[in-house]
Amino acid sequence: MSKIEIPKTYSSKDAESKWYDIWDKGNYFAPKPGKAKESYCILMPPPNVTGKLHAGHALDVTTQDALIRFKRMKGFEALWLPGMDHAGIATQNVVEKLVWEQEKKTRHDFTREEFVEKIWKWKEEYGGIIAKQQRSLGASPDWNYSMFTMDEIPNRAVRKVFTDLYNEGLIYQSDYIINWDPVLQSAISDAEVEHKEVKGAFYHLLYKVKDSDVTLEIATTRPETLLGDTAVCVHPEDERFKDLIGKTAIVPICNREVPILADDYVDMEKGTGCLKVTPGHDFNDFEIGKRHDLPIVNILNKDATLNEHGLDFEGLHVKKARKAILEKLEELGQLKEVKDHVHQVGHGDRSKAVIEPMVSKQWFLNVQDMASVAVDAVETDKTTFYPKSWENTYFSWLREPKNWCISRQLWWGHQIPVFYCGDCNHQWASETDESTCPKCNKSNVTQDPDVLDTWFSSGLWPLSTLGWPDEKAMEERKFSTFYPTTTLVTGYDIIFFWVARMMMMSMKFTNTIPFKKVYIHAIVRDKLGRKMSKSLNNGIDPLEMIEQYGADAFRFTLAAGSGYNRAINLDPERIGGFRNFINKIWNAYRFIAPTLELADKELPEASKLTGHEKWILSELNSVSKVMNDSIEEFRYDDSCNAIYAFVYDKFCSWFVEVSKNILNGEDAAAKKQRATVLKYAFRKIVALLHPFTPYITEELWSYLKDENEDLLIIQDYPEFSDDLVFTKEQNDMNKFIDVITGIRNLRASVNIKPKEEVKVELFTDDAEAAVYFGNNKENFLSLAKVNSLDVRSKSEHRPEKSIMLATTHTEVFLPLEGVIDIEEQVARLEKQKVKAQKEFDKYSKKLTNEKFMSNAPDDVVVEVRQNAKEAEEKLKSIENSLANFKS
Repeated sequence: MSKIEIPKTYSSKDAESKWYDIWDKGNYFAPKPGKAKESYCILMPPPNVTGKLHAGHALDVTTQDALIRFKRMKGFEALWLPGMDHAGIATQNVVEKLVWEQEKKTRHDFTREEFVEKIWKWKEEYGGIIAKQQRSLGASPDWNYSMFTMDEIPNRAVRKVFTDLYNEGLIYQSDYIINWDPVLQSAISDAEVEHKEVKGAFYHLLYKVKDSDVTLEIATTRPETLLGDTAVCVHPEDERFKDLIGKTAIVPICNREVPILADDYVDMEKGTGCLKVTPGHDFNDFEIGKRHDLPIVNILNKDATLNEHGLDFEGLHVKKARKAILEKLEELGQLKEVKDHVHQVGHGDRSKAVIEPMVSKQWFLNVQDMASVAVDAVETDKTTFYPKSWENTYFSWLREPKNWCISRQLWWGHQIPVFYCGDCNHQWASETDESTCPKCNKSNVTQDPDVLDTWFSSGLWPLSTLGWPDEKAMEERKFSTFYPTTTLVTGYDIIFFWVARMMMMSMKFTNTIPFKKVYIHAIVRDKLGRKMSKSLNNGIDPLEMIEQYGADAFRFTLAAGSGYNRAINLDPERIGGFRNFINKIWNAYRFIAPTLELADKELPEASKLTGHEKWILSELNSVSKVMNDSIEEFRYDDSCNAIYAFVYDKFCSWFVEVSKNILNGEDAAAKKQRATVLKYAFRKIVALLHPFTPYITEELWSYLKDENEDLLIIQDYPEFSDDLVFTKEQNDMNKFIDVITGIRNLRASVNIKPKEEVKVELFTDDAEAAVYFGNNKENFLSLAKVNSLDVRSKSEHRPEKSIMLATTHTEVFLPLEGVIDIEEQVARLEKQKVKAQKEFDKYSKKLTNEKFMSNAPDDVVVEVRQNAKEAEEKLKSIENSLANFKS
């Protein structure tokens, strides 16, 4: 295929399959030292091994890939670190469901080893689909660096960190109240609990005071927990109950005798002023219990059914037990009233089950000092958030941290490396598997059955992906070159799940921040701004969008909507609009391609460039500056808007148009020079666009590049140059564009046929603009069908029976006598005036109607005022035009 033989239409599918394969096999994603003499490293948030590409992932991939491609072209040794998370709970759930469907067995029908083997087998066969799907979007990480959170290196990192923290006394085991998920049958962290509004009730219960006729009224939303009550609490200064402090209350149904205590936690103004205390099933009650050394009664089994402390209700699920207990209370005359109440109830973010607070023996990590160090790193700008406001979310968790419950009652994950000796009861942590007790040398050794929270291994991701703690792997993966990493790109929903924990862990073990910048991108929603969900059936499948519109159009849509905003409302029609932009670029190249063989390799000297050539080069130079600056600040939206406007509004609409006469003319030297500028500009356009639209730009580069030039993916990114600043030519041409656009709008407003030539009079006090307009009469004719152009100062007389438009620098008059039928135009305007008057009166009457103004919602009044203002402006415009035509 010769240089100008280019297909009529762009095939995104062909380009995507062709170029990704070439990049991948050619090792173009690998980091290579460049002119910047500096490394640049992005840490990919590892998607779950169970995951499939959704719109949020697509935004993740687009923003990170645009960044790494940009830095690669800027000459950095650029590494994007890929990987995958073992996703303990999610993966075990998937396999448990699969085993039940296929074999009608639960995991408890297998040994732990047998079931974990099934998960590994599933992972090898089905896991990691998302890694393949990322490729379809053009993701360019160095796949040779791929890592799985349960690979050998991450496993070593986990065991070393756990053992060191255990030996330091920061990891400890404790009976503590935790969030218990009865479906997963595991503890989950606070961050994994979703609080949802639920319609419930306040149940007012009556507790008798022993050896007295006094009864205490206590309101609760969870009456079934009374079976675990071990105290009643009042405020020490509450006059209503002072005499009862130290006496004994009798818990209904179970008739347990419990002390009446005084504690400042009780709010005298809230509820009845009396609190039932259930240390085993309420976080606040647990703290009261610790202060007063209360016993803990656990009434629940792991599946949220009542245990032996449930008395006659043993075996009932909490929900059914509540109903039965309320019936019993009513029978006993100890249910005074029920008041409807909407309140927040914790649910598991994965299982969606109601979380039951429960006291359980769990492993905890004391994060108090680590959190303080992580806060300081951001306060002192060692690590910076973009947008900066997201620091507040980070601080809100780390300034008042709770010790982290790190154990999970699962089989899939990093098994806690704590070992127990059955003979001498010695307990120790070890980086390696142990079979002999170091204290008594006996072999009766077992390992703790729990696994670590998935976020524990994810928290070490910046270290383990670069080989830590294995010295050989660290050297191979160039730890010293790429750590600390440069940038983390992620969503705001995992700032405390993941970002905070990476900061704590990395600084604890390297005394260095894990990344210098954190960009928090938006959340992708549907076109109406709603969260995407199965119930709304409003999800957008990235693979379908790529199939329909092409990866480049989809990527550009996401990037163009991505800046410092909190949400992107994704509309497939918008993707279709940007597909048109992709096609516009292709067609623009097809149009200029036949002339490009005439082009020289270098631009002519500035003194030889024409005004139009200086203008387009200066505009292109300005866009280069905007794009370089905005990508550095993660303002992808500004970058995309700049190149989109340049390609559409400057290059295609104007420069190509003003070039047609030259390209079709007889002046060979002018034609050669214009071809050179066109080729130079187009090479820069595809380079500027490449981080966002890699496929079409690499395809076009294959036609534009010289024989000895490599692929676009590693070409230099265009930079701003002082040598290409032509301010006068920029100003002149942009004023010319304003005027031509004005003439076109005036023509359209009175339906002048496109090919009909007209006379135009311009009035301006801008001397330079006046000269420029006068020298461009040929372009006025070709671009606006102006066959007669007069340029005068604003002090001169304006023509009558004309239509007029004013720019900031020039008044544009288009005389209409002899061009259109003025009487017909007046009649048309009179009809428009009647219609506009009615519209204005409709809104005016509402604004003078006292009843409407006092009853209408504020937003409706604002809308009516805006409509009235617009209707009045429209009416005045029509009246001015009528006066002009009648003069």
